Amino acid sequence: MSSTQSHISLVAALLACLLAVSCRQGGDDSPVVARVYGHELHKSDLAGLVPQGVTADDSAAIVASYIDQWVRQTVVLSKAEKNVKQDFSRQLGEYHNSLLIYAYERQIVDKLLDTMVTPGQIREYYDTHRNDFVLKNSIVKAVYVVAPKRSVAAPALKNLVSKRVFSDAEVVDMEQLASRHGLQGYYDADTWIPFYTLQASVPITTYNENLYLRQNTSIVLSDDSLTYFVRILDYKVSDDISPIDLQKQAIRSIIVNRRKVDLLAKMQADLMAEAEKADEVKIY
Repeated sequence: MSSTQSHISLVAALLACLLAVSCRQGGDDSPVVARVYGHELHKSDLAGLVPQGVTADDSAAIVASYIDQWVRQTVVLSKAEKNVKQDFSRQLGEYHNSLLIYAYERQIVDKLLDTMVTPGQIREYYDTHRNDFVLKNSIVKAVYVVAPKRSVAAPALKNLVSKRVFSDAEVVDMEQLASRHGLQGYYDADTWIPFYTLQASVPITTYNENLYLRQNTSIVLSDDSLTYFVRILDYKVSDDISPIDLQKQAIRSIIVNRRKVDLLAKMQADLMAEAEKADEVKIY
């Protein structure tokens, strides 16, 4: 048996012994697992460390890792205690208070925060803050099919993407035509994507994308071996206002976060009023 396996088996045996000790023991009275420079790690400190259903070997490994980490950290801590004279009691107190306040605020938020945001509320916020949603990059709604250069489907695809009216029916026709000929494409006509994402799949090169999008809705491009049939269904160029359907989730988060801020501010004001009414606030 290797030294590692022996160590794990020893820890497993130790764990079994510790768990067999009467649960009446606890705190400083529970068995000592490790001792470093007078610091002690007790059996009670391991409570809840090992999840239910874990095998004996895995339990041993978890306990061994925890003990090893505790020993290493405590060795350094002991040296730091002897060499660092700074008093951290104030910072520890402030941190403790911050944790308590945070936990209480979480209780208030979980219990009282209204997270329901209606489409009308999203629309109202969008209309009132349109200038907050200026696009930094052009976006498009587009569909396309990629075909071998001499594909028999090329004429039909070119005719299809060049149609004056391109509705959902044409998207379906395009997808079915591509499927019949084993061609790859993109048909999510309702989703806005960055123009550069389209360019990553279709070799569109332009030095003025705003002008290009204004002048091109039907695009047929070829390289050495492939032809790309693209239909731009809608577009917004940079500096346009982003469409509301792209901003719904962001607006919802903004509205809910504002409610959270208002809720916590009201909670604080109510608690202040309660304390002052009870004459529990005195400033000297």
